[in-house]
Amino acid sequence: MGFIVFILTSLFSFFMIYKAISVLDKVNIIKKRGIRKRGKVLKIRKEVNSYYDEDGGTSILYYYTVSFKTNRGKLIEKEIEFGVKKKPNRNPPFDVDIIYFEDEKNNLNVILENNKSTIFDGFFLLFVGIFFLCILIYNYDGELDIIISFIKNLIK
Repeated sequence: MGFIVFILTSLFSFFMIYKAISVLDKVNIIKKRGIRKRGKVLKIRKEVNSYYDEDGGTSILYYYTVSFKTNRGKLIEKEIEFGVKKKPNRNPPFDVDIIYFEDEKNNLNVILENNKSTIFDGFFLLFVGIFFLCILIYNYDGELDIIISFIKNLIK
């Protein structure tokens, strides 16, 4: 039973670290290579998550659908990828600052320019993953090598 808990906890830790790095990397790429524009929020989608926040209630995220023109003059209507936790105090339509990035496959990624909570969430996920990994290293001396070799074999 202890080994199963060890495996599940280690997989959870590595998943949290992977998720954090992928979110932070994506935001970093968009901020460095993206183009800043002014967009108009057309609608807001409210999403209630099943996990609980620190106050004991459910976590709510708001996803903006924005409309803007690219540098090529193409009118785009797209939902921003990362939601915001704070409910907007105005109803659509209203203007926001955005950053968009079009990758090699013509996929368009859009984020809010001043959404610091996405970066904070990424660092929080990274902290949680590293925290659980440190607990594993402290409690299961030597068994972490088994997990690392297992993951290396999966990747090959």
